[in-house]
Amino acid sequence: MSQYNLKNEVDLNNQNLDGISPRLATALEKLHTAIDELKKNREVSNSITTDTAEMKEEIEKLNNENIGLLHKVEELKQKNSKLTGANQEVEKRISNMIEMYRNFMK
Repeated sequence: MSQYNLKNEVDLNNQNLDGISPRLATALEKLHTAIDELKKNREVSNSITTDTAEMKEEIEKLNNENIGLLHKVEELKQKNSKLTGANQEVEKRISNMIEMYRNFMK
């Protein structure tokens, strides 16, 4: 039996049983309230599930981006190391040229 049919049946039974059995009518009313709460909880659960899936995708995207940035940082460190070596070589050659020039001028 679908929830819609159950709800309608509960409503009809409540109307028919009010005079006959107040306890049964109260129980059916509580059942109806519980069904409504379950529907609300299901909607919230579906919303949370959707949000969780979206967050998971976003986290994966950010992790991939982070990995790419780490690779770029490593490449830049390697380039920096090469440039440092090249600068030392240039500095050494300039110093040698200055020394040669001073010796030539003497």
